[in-house]
Amino acid sequence: MRIVIADDHPLYLEAVLGQLERAFPASQFHTARNLDDTLALLERETVDLVMLDYSMPGMNGVDGIPAAITAAKGTPVVVMSGVADDDAVRACIAAGAKGFLPKTLESRVFIHAISLVEAGGTYVPAEFVAQPSKAAVTCGPSLDPSQFTVREMEVLTLIVAGASNKEIARRLDLQEVTIKLHLTRIFQKLGVKNRSHAAVTAVRGGLVPEGTA
Repeated sequence: MRIVIADDHPLYLEAVLGQLERAFPASQFHTARNLDDTLALLERETVDLVMLDYSMPGMNGVDGIPAAITAAKGTPVVVMSGVADDDAVRACIAAGAKGFLPKTLESRVFIHAISLVEAGGTYVPAEFVAQPSKAAVTCGPSLDPSQFTVREMEVLTLIVAGASNKEIARRLDLQEVTIKLHLTRIFQKLGVKNRSHAAVTAVRGGLVPEGTA
């Protein structure tokens, strides 16, 4: 995966780069500090994901998103922001962004969100799902825990916590093949194809708290 990270705060830029390098070690990364440099970079490079700071020079909030989307030529664009209010989230998604990532996201959820967008989904923070009066941004329906067995909920909670199949099997005293069977049923019920999408969908749908450990 080839990723552009654009942010004018050096410490945050370095932190995001470090997280992504650990999570996606085979990926290539490009960085920029403002919208103009980002657009110039997209003219030179073919990439798979563009990450934009909402407040960096040239963005003017949501106004810079369409230009980045055009320059990205179909590559998904996500917005990172230190200010996550529902109006900003709604405006960014309406402008074509495939995700809104508050800078307060935990590392695990941040990586799940990137994986979801890379797989073709759209990420919006879980707290904005629970605001039906401001439903211009739709993150999917709330999920009913009664659709899942107790064991499936245990497995799903551990997925959100970032546990591997082996770790889940050990903690639940089950065989890995049994965990895989549970995962298959969980994916079917959630309508997803992989662990990352399942974790994000579970959090966004209110099945599992975002801070689960």
